[in-house]
Amino acid sequence: MSLVNKILGEGAVADLCVWKDKINSGITLVTATLFWFLLEVMEARFVPLLCSILFLFMLLLFFWAKFGQLFTTRRPPTPEEINLPDSRLRGFLLKMEGLLLMLYEIAYGKDIKTFLWTILYVAILDIIGSYISLLTILYISLVFLMTTPVLYLQFQEAIDSFIGTVSEEKNKILGVFKSKVVSKIPRAIKVE
Repeated sequence: MSLVNKILGEGAVADLCVWKDKINSGITLVTATLFWFLLEVMEARFVPLLCSILFLFMLLLFFWAKFGQLFTTRRPPTPEEINLPDSRLRGFLLKMEGLLLMLYEIAYGKDIKTFLWTILYVAILDIIGSYISLLTILYISLVFLMTTPVLYLQFQEAIDSFIGTVSEEKNKILGVFKSKVVSKIPRAIKVE
């Protein structure tokens, strides 16, 4: 199992990131680019754009439900089917609930190390967010997630050898630092 598969796991998101289905991955990237372009470059307002998309979606769903059998054999899912336990929407909402519960448990402070790491990551995001808009951060993250696994799988040997070389150099520098600096720090004598 490769490192990319260990990190991404299996499922639709992993398939999207490694471009197993090139059409869906391309559509995702083009759609994200279109939204980023509309909201950041063209400075469209988010709420009217969202309302227009919802309006268009509702009209398409209405026409699909009423007249879809004339043009296609596939019918739209009914509200009862969406409420089923194995529904994708229900699964998404359960994952969001699990994420919020995890954030609550971190904020509760039982594991102080995880809490401090979370605070550090939030502070870094805050600093980056003061210079770049949220939409641009999300767009850059999406492009990064959709290109890095593919590039890693394509150039895995070269990247692994480079990381190995960097790791060896890091270990040499740390060894020198420990022998020249850390070893000269006086230690307290244990009193029993």
